[in-house]
Order: sequence, then C-alpha cells, then structure tokens
Amino acid sequence: MQSRLVLTLLLLAFAAPGANAQTLSAQQAQALLAMRGTNAHPAECSRLRRQIDHVYGMQARAKQLGNDHWESRTADHANLLRGVQAARCPNDVPVDEVSEAIVELLKLAAKGAATYFTFGMAGF
Repeated sequence: MQSRLVLTLLLLAFAAPGANAQTLSAQQAQALLAMRGTNAHPAECSRLRRQIDHVYGMQARAKQLGNDHWESRTADHANLLRGVQAARCPNDVPVDEVSEAIVELLKLAAKGAATYFTFGMAGF
C-alpha cells in the first residue's frame, strides 16, 4: 500500500502541468497495472467506486459554489480514479453501447465485403 502511494505521488510530481487528465490517468493506470498484473480485490474496486462517487459529489458542490479551480481539480481527480478503475477493475467500467454497436456494424460490413469480393467463397 505504501509503495502504491509513493508511486502515485511520484507520478503526480513529475506530470507536466499542461497534461490532459485522461492521458495522465492512463499513464498512472498503466503503472499501477504493471505493478500488479492481476485484477484488484473486490474490496478495492468497491473503495474506488465510493471514491469516484465522492469526487463527483465534490465536483457538483464546486460547480454550485462557482469555484472553477476546485471544479477543474476535482474533474482531474475523477479522471485519475476512472483510469485506475479501468486498469484495476475492468468489470466496473461502464460499457459504451454506441461503440459496441459500431463495432458490430463493422464486423457485419467486413463479413459482407469478404463474401462479395470472394464471390461467396468466404463461407460466411
């Protein structure tokens, strides 16, 4: 636990100030994933879900108070936690239904093209 904290603090200390939060979280998530190749324990995933919910609550509070800096920092923190959650708890990450529909459409188009260009010999 202490080594994870040190690793996270080091990554935050050396992050470029103009870096986008999604890129930063992806890099940190990759570092955390490399540190431990297996999925996280369900309790850790539950803790991450609670942290993300709390940060989104704080972001709404910052927006309500009109504090732009606090709102942007909490958004960055939420993106960081989402990246960690995506790397450590793949079952908890929401599935984008539009992306899945596009992938299915492309698969169908590829099968149709293979059948068309092989004059039906592709076997689909």
